[in-house]
Amino acid sequence: MMTRHDEMMAFLNANLATGFRVESLAGDASFRRYHRIYLPNMNDKGELVTYLLMDAPPDKESVVEFVKVANIMTMAVNVPDIIAQDTALGFLLLQDFGTVEFAHLIGDDANNIDAYYTQALQTLKELQTLPIEVDLPAYDDAKLSDEMDLFDEWFLPYVGVKMTDEAMQIWQDFKSHLLDKIATQPKVVVHRDYHSRNLMADKGSDALGVIDFQDALIGAYTYDLVSLVRDAYINFDEHWVDAKIGEFHLLKELSISLDDFTKEVNIMGVQRHLKVLGIFIRLLQRDGKDRYLVNVPKVMRDLLGELDWLIAHGEVAVQPFYDWLKTKVLPSYYAKFG
Repeated sequence: MMTRHDEMMAFLNANLATGFRVESLAGDASFRRYHRIYLPNMNDKGELVTYLLMDAPPDKESVVEFVKVANIMTMAVNVPDIIAQDTALGFLLLQDFGTVEFAHLIGDDANNIDAYYTQALQTLKELQTLPIEVDLPAYDDAKLSDEMDLFDEWFLPYVGVKMTDEAMQIWQDFKSHLLDKIATQPKVVVHRDYHSRNLMADKGSDALGVIDFQDALIGAYTYDLVSLVRDAYINFDEHWVDAKIGEFHLLKELSISLDDFTKEVNIMGVQRHLKVLGIFIRLLQRDGKDRYLVNVPKVMRDLLGELDWLIAHGEVAVQPFYDWLKTKVLPSYYAKFG
C-alpha cells in the first residue's frame, strides 16, 4: 500500500521533469500541508523556478472547492494558477507567489503601511466586483449562527462559564438581532479569511496575491473588510481602524453615510470575533494547536471595542448581551488570560 509520501512523489513525477527538490513547509490551521517544489531550471532573474504543492488528504479535506473558487476569483484578483491537479488524491501543483506575506510587508516597511493597506483595500474592492450569481453557497443565517455558537460551545467552557437559562435567552436574542442586521447588507463574494497571512507579495507581479480562499461564500460586503482591518494577528488602534473603514467607504463610493457603514462593519465584526474566539479554542482542544492562544486577547479587545462603539451609537439591542459579557464572562476570561 502506498504511503502519502509515495502518492505525492508519484504525482510530482507524473507532472514534472526529473531533478526537482521538495521542501516541506510549516502547517496552518487546516489539515492541509504545503511543500515548495524547486525545479532545476532558472527564471529570467537567475532564480530557481518554484511551485507550491498543496497536499490535502481526501479523508480530511477536499481540494474540489479550491479549484472551483480559484476559477471564479481569477476573473477579478490575483490567485495562484493551477499547474496540475489530482482532486481525487488531494494534490494541487500551484503557482508560487513566494515567501513574503502581507504581514511581512507591513512589518518590514513601516513607512509604507498605509500604502500597502490601500492596495489591500483596492484588491478587496476588485474582489467584490465578481457577480454574486457564481456557483458559491450563501453565507446565510444558519451558517452565521452556527459560527457564533462556537463561542458558546468552545470558548465559554474553556474560561469556565456555563450559561443559565436567562443567559441563554439573552444570547439567542442577541444573535437574532445580529442576524437581522447582517441580512440587510449588500451581498458580494466573501473570501472569509481576508487578512495579513492570506495576502502575498507576488514575486512575479505588482498585484497582491490572494490565497486560502477555498471557503468563499456569498455574504455581507463588510465581512472581509473586518477581517483585514481587525486582523487577529496585527494590532492597530481604533483611530487607524476607523480611517481604513472610511477609506474603503470612499473606494466603494457608497451611498450610505460613513456612520451607517461603520455600524454595519461593527455588527459584522461582532459576529466574526465571537466565531474566532471559539475557533482558536477549538484549534487548541480538538486539534492540539496552541499557537493561536496568544491571539485571543487581541480578538477579545476587538469584540469589546465593537460592542462599545455600537452602544455609543444607539444600538441598544446589544446592551443586555454586553452587560452579561462584562459581569459573567470577563472576570473568568481575565483570570484565564490575564
